[in-house]
Amino acid sequence: MAGNMASSCPANHYDETAVIKSVHDGDTVKLDDGRKIRLIGINAPELARSGTPEQAFASDARNQLRQLIASSHNRVKLVYGKERLDRYQRTLAHLFLPNGQNLQLALIQQGLATASAYPPNVAFTGCYQQAEHIARCKSLGIWSDDDYATKHSTTLDADIQGFHIISGQVERVSESGKGIWLFLQGGLMIGIRTEDLPNFDKDSLKSLTNQSITVRGWVHPKKKVKKGVKFYMRLRHPSAITISATEKVSKC
Repeated sequence: MAGNMASSCPANHYDETAVIKSVHDGDTVKLDDGRKIRLIGINAPELARSGTPEQAFASDARNQLRQLIASSHNRVKLVYGKERLDRYQRTLAHLFLPNGQNLQLALIQQGLATASAYPPNVAFTGCYQQAEHIARCKSLGIWSDDDYATKHSTTLDADIQGFHIISGQVERVSESGKGIWLFLQGGLMIGIRTEDLPNFDKDSLKSLTNQSITVRGWVHPKKKVKKGVKFYMRLRHPSAITISATEKVSKC
């Protein structure tokens, strides 16, 4: 069953049939009624904007999504997330072709997007992760680029930012009214905020001191280094953290 799921990630229902007017990038499209759709469960490389250079494979991701949509005469089916809109008022949805092909999955399988879970919209998370693992093992697309290679927390550049996969040893764990905080060697602080804690096993988080872990998410350099903390990453879903002992199971 797992193999079949990873190959298709099928939907058991559709919320709407729509027509795509344009494709903005690898994870954002515009419908003919003017609505912008942000594809749930993935993050595609960023195109150039506001002086920021284009990330590797960004154009490939956009072009592949365009080709897939064009193959069905721009008609798609939508499956909405539990949370319907993001902070930019874009509609959050999974996209499928009329034949049932999952477009998020297609991009992940070709190494043109990462699997990213944002509660409460976590449908297909396990399936997308399986597909990403295969793409990483094959070094497809972004997984052939050094920017997506796993970095160690003790070797992070001072100006690092954006999406990264980082491994390191947990030096200490603290808890406050705002959440649970993991401090990795090298100055990376991992934050699991109070509103996200119900998604995690709190006892497991608090027992991570001296454990080696791998985390994935967006890194933000701290403007002021305080108590050795140089970088911050927020985690919202357990799929973004792996204990090294269990990571061995998923190696290629």
